[in-house]
Amino acid sequence: MSRRHVRLVLASLTALAAASCGNPAYRAAERGDHARLRAEIAGKHERGKLSNGEAACLARAVATRELVTAKDEATAVSRIRESRACAGELDDALEARMKTHDAAGAEAALSRVEDGKLSESAARAFLTDPDDRWRAVGARTLHRDDDKAARQQAILDPSPKVRRSAIRAAADAKDPADLDVLFETARVDPELMLRNEALRAMSAILRTDAGKPRAAEHAMRLRDLWNAGDDAVREDVAVAWALAPVFESGGREALRVHIAGGKGPGAIAAAGVVVRTAAKDAELVASASALLARTIVEGSRRDRLHAIASARANGAELEALRKAAKDDDLDIRVPALARIMDSKPDRDAAMRDLEAIAGQGVAKGKDAPEERVLQHAARARLALAYAGDLRIQAWIEQDLAASDPRRRLGAASALSALGRAARAAPLLADADPSVRTRAACTMLVASRR
Repeated sequence: MSRRHVRLVLASLTALAAASCGNPAYRAAERGDHARLRAEIAGKHERGKLSNGEAACLARAVATRELVTAKDEATAVSRIRESRACAGELDDALEARMKTHDAAGAEAALSRVEDGKLSESAARAFLTDPDDRWRAVGARTLHRDDDKAARQQAILDPSPKVRRSAIRAAADAKDPADLDVLFETARVDPELMLRNEALRAMSAILRTDAGKPRAAEHAMRLRDLWNAGDDAVREDVAVAWALAPVFESGGREALRVHIAGGKGPGAIAAAGVVVRTAAKDAELVASASALLARTIVEGSRRDRLHAIASARANGAELEALRKAAKDDDLDIRVPALARIMDSKPDRDAAMRDLEAIAGQGVAKGKDAPEERVLQHAARARLALAYAGDLRIQAWIEQDLAASDPRRRLGAASALSALGRAARAAPLLADADPSVRTRAACTMLVASRR
């Protein structure tokens, strides 16, 4: 991006911020003076005088600067992707960045299209662009009734970027005429992630009234995808089978068969879908619940974690979760305890057990625990934060100074979950630009609540 564009974007923020956070900290954030910003934040942070609103204002300035001053194309793409969740708050920077016709400009434009910030007429101007990264921006708009032929052609485009945008456009269009080409994409596309995208687009179509006439046919076609697919594809197939009208037209029986098979990620995914969506079929739900409970207790570590994430905190699943919550393996125990907090009778005991694990990461110096213990403690703290446990806030704040950037960012997420996003403000002056950007975005998302 040119220096002129950088100056214009940062100048536009100055007037906006003057009333709400026009202070030395903001000016340091605007200039990228991280040493001064760190000092300004530290003073208020220690006194508890930095509000969530002021922190969000600083976060916007920091994230904007990271976007508009990225030194090279690859770095700019990274910053745009890292700030995707808060793109709405950074639209001025994204609008300026898309003025440069490169990969980062296309990434910015695509983000703006998906958020409704870039008009469809402007985006469609790129449909014939020779650069596939920009052609993907135009393809994302091909969801109108008269776009059918162009959309199906784009789903078969040589570029996976264009195919992905066209598949997402098909999910918006919900045109049953796209089902055949989407099925072939889900079956043979060389990009595995696009197979999943195609399945999700099919599900979006099949759940509409227009999808009913061919529901039985597609229930059978989904069996072919299940048999040939990997674990990720099978999970999306299970979701599609559970949708009305596919569920009533063969999906129920397919789910019954694969849950009865009783093992592997595909069966676990199917069971998870059933316990969430098939309340009217008590027999099928009971079978799915039994599979999840059995896997939580007896499966491989990978399958146990998958089943814990899919389980509900009641019935046979709750009993299995209670056993897993006593496991010697903290990789199993922490998520099981987090899940059990959804059960009122178990909530207080589960919180106490998680607090004991969360406290293991407190010691410093020569007594500091090993990294693996610190990671478990951080996960326990995050689970407690989402449960609203303010008692562990001080422990979470210790992770703001952790050597592992993942733990620092985890602390920002946990503080935001507690409604204390401003307490993560020191990360806005972190030495790592990726941490600065991600933490700023976390605070901006929290400011919407």
